[in-house]
Amino acid sequence: MWELSRNGRAEAFLTTTVSRMRGFPFFWVKREWLWYQVNWLDGRRDDPDEDYGPGWRVVAELEQGRFEHDDVDGPVLDAKLVGTAERDDLWQRYGPP
Repeated sequence: MWELSRNGRAEAFLTTTVSRMRGFPFFWVKREWLWYQVNWLDGRRDDPDEDYGPGWRVVAELEQGRFEHDDVDGPVLDAKLVGTAERDDLWQRYGPP
């Protein structure tokens, strides 16, 4: 769970989950991929989206403390990992992507 903000003001929370998949051409090889969803504080929820290797674009952005999103107010939001106590409450509210 990540808090997304712009100019120091929280705008959304990003819920994430990691799933395993098997894919062509090596169906016996398990791979992981990340599902994520932006949950805006005004009640809007974006459709879930995915990120997977080898590039892991979204994961790399989050590790750098940012999240790029197509938004009218600008494409880049600051990203901060949410603490455990707050995360559990937010997970109950927003659930998985």
